[in-house]
Amino acid sequence: LFVKSRGDRTTRLSLMLTQARRRVVVRLTGGCGKMSPEDAEGFYGIFSEAFAGFDGALLFGGTRMLQRDDLTMVVPGITEIPTAIRTSCPDMITLGVVPRTEDLGLADYGMIVSREEGNPYVTIVHPQQDIALLVQVSADDAEAWDAEYQECLRITEDLREYAGFTSILVCYNGGSVTERELLATAQRGWPVILVDGSGRKTQEYASNVAFLQAHPNVRVCDRNAQS
Repeated sequence: LFVKSRGDRTTRLSLMLTQARRRVVVRLTGGCGKMSPEDAEGFYGIFSEAFAGFDGALLFGGTRMLQRDDLTMVVPGITEIPTAIRTSCPDMITLGVVPRTEDLGLADYGMIVSREEGNPYVTIVHPQQDIALLVQVSADDAEAWDAEYQECLRITEDLREYAGFTSILVCYNGGSVTERELLATAQRGWPVILVDGSGRKTQEYASNVAFLQAHPNVRVCDRNAQS
């Protein structure tokens, strides 16, 4: 677990990712607590089959959501994909980025990142990742959730520019933060995959013909492993 404040460099983390056998960094973004059960149905299996044998680097939001009324139950979300595909991808290296949006808490079930009233879940640092990076403004000041994708953009840029990596952003479902990351990546000209049929913001842009024509680096795939 690494901790950095805004303005700090993450050179050591980038170097750790260069140990991946395949010089490709995949960034996963999309739905978490607001993803519907219908949109989440079967998507672990789709990703497991599609990524079988992947041995590159994987960036994701390094958190896990637990049901508030039953802390033994994991809430489905994009941040569970690395765990779901680990068996079929034993040689990949995972790095989870966690914004410190409020004071951290300690509990028997993990390090608490967020416990907002009104949410039916509690968010903790994901216990199953190779490397975790906690980002904050400073020791006294918290960050916004956007810091996750902003840090992932910086890490991806370093890997592309200095380590000869290629990259791809995979979007599944998601809301306004996913939208901002999607647009920021598309504008850089980096490859993006939108999963058609995954719902919410990803679905919106997957159906936006004008956007896709303006950004040939953005491709749409069907909601199945083969596509």
